[in-house]
Amino acid sequence: MYRIHSEALGQILNATCKEEYESIKTAYQTDFIFNDKDSTDLSIYMPVLNVSKAITLNPEGFVCIAGERKNMKEFENYDGYKKELSLLYPVPLGVTIENGINRVHVKTKKRKFTAQIGMRGNQQAIRVNASKKILWGWVEYTTAYYWKYTPNGPVQFGKEVKSGHDIMILGNPFPNGAKLYMWTRGTGEENCGIMTVQL
Repeated sequence: MYRIHSEALGQILNATCKEEYESIKTAYQTDFIFNDKDSTDLSIYMPVLNVSKAITLNPEGFVCIAGERKNMKEFENYDGYKKELSLLYPVPLGVTIENGINRVHVKTKKRKFTAQIGMRGNQQAIRVNASKKILWGWVEYTTAYYWKYTPNGPVQFGKEVKSGHDIMILGNPFPNGAKLYMWTRGTGEENCGIMTVQL
């Protein structure tokens, strides 16, 4: 599934006109979810929220478990995908709302990035989305993530993570009331956003 996703994304990034993008979209329409609400968002989304499932899927959404064929494709449209995604990241109890939001949001002329904290079982997780501008719209991409506590805190480095996926935080590194500054390789530290987490 990831191989096909990478191939499709590569074709989109190399498209030279909107017509070429539309033909790619048509070719992969049954494999991935395209944003049908915002024509400037050219990203392609996995039809499942569980990353471990996405790895095992074939393009038709089927896996074989104990000899039984099951369809693990959860979503057919962008609205359903985004609705379920938002339910995973409600404003958690104990999070201080700063400037009306509980997430980082950074936008430059060529890059934009959001991060929102949530929980996966008893572990903290940060859902990250990074997009870059191409000819006529925005497309998600894989990048490295960085963060630090308060302005004088040490920088912590994240690994390369696909946009739309989670960074799992082992243990509980965020102290109560800490300000967490996050940015990507593309947005740069000078454009970092701030969110206040209180756990």
